[in-house]
Amino acid sequence: MKICIDVDGVLCELRQPEQSYADVQPLPGATEKMNSLKQAGHYIILNTARHMATCNSNVGLVVARQGKTLMDWLAQHNIPYDELWFGKPHADVYLDDNAHRFTSWKEISGDGSNLPVSHEKRQKKSP
Repeated sequence: MKICIDVDGVLCELRQPEQSYADVQPLPGATEKMNSLKQAGHYIILNTARHMATCNSNVGLVVARQGKTLMDWLAQHNIPYDELWFGKPHADVYLDDNAHRFTSWKEISGDGSNLPVSHEKRQKKSP
């Protein structure tokens, strides 16, 4: 399954005004569940709207300002992923602190079998 997971508020705590994004901590259970989902064979897309408002939705500017910081943070905390998006890509499942009403990693099974499939899942068109 293709799973799209928001970074801020799902993988890590929300940054406080006095904090750097490099200093935020993973939410309890995030690293372990992410590794379980990956080991179960899921394709993981991470997405973030970090700095999108500040940079007036200029993705190039956002990546220049935050891309390396986020990739370094993910590596430091051993969080696996297949794609990293600044914005929201289409996926079968969205784990997002806004869309899924994410509260904790305790509610997610290690193999992802209890994830709610998005109602927006597109049906394949016949040729």
